[in-house]
Amino acid sequence: MLFRYSALTFNGHRIHYDRDVCTSEGYGGLVVHGPLLATLLLDLLRIEGGQVPRAFSCRAMAPVLEGEDFTLCAAPTDGRADLWVRRADSALAMRAEATL
Repeated sequence: MLFRYSALTFNGHRIHYDRDVCTSEGYGGLVVHGPLLATLLLDLLRIEGGQVPRAFSCRAMAPVLEGEDFTLCAAPTDGRADLWVRRADSALAMRAEATL
């Protein structure tokens, strides 16, 4: 999925598909794209909440590595939703907000 998302988005950064580069840059594995995590959050809103946002913004906070578990979370309220990605170690990987 990481390699395909790299191709789809024309992202040639090797930390998403070359483990040797990841190791040399201090990562413990391939790095999951921030935009991929944002896309998954948008899908969460669309599939679980039945809504496509009018506006969306996000900020990556910490990397998610290949093979690590993570949880997509959403807290919708009137006209908006707070969203976030939580890693298995409880670190906040991404936070986002959407206007519905």
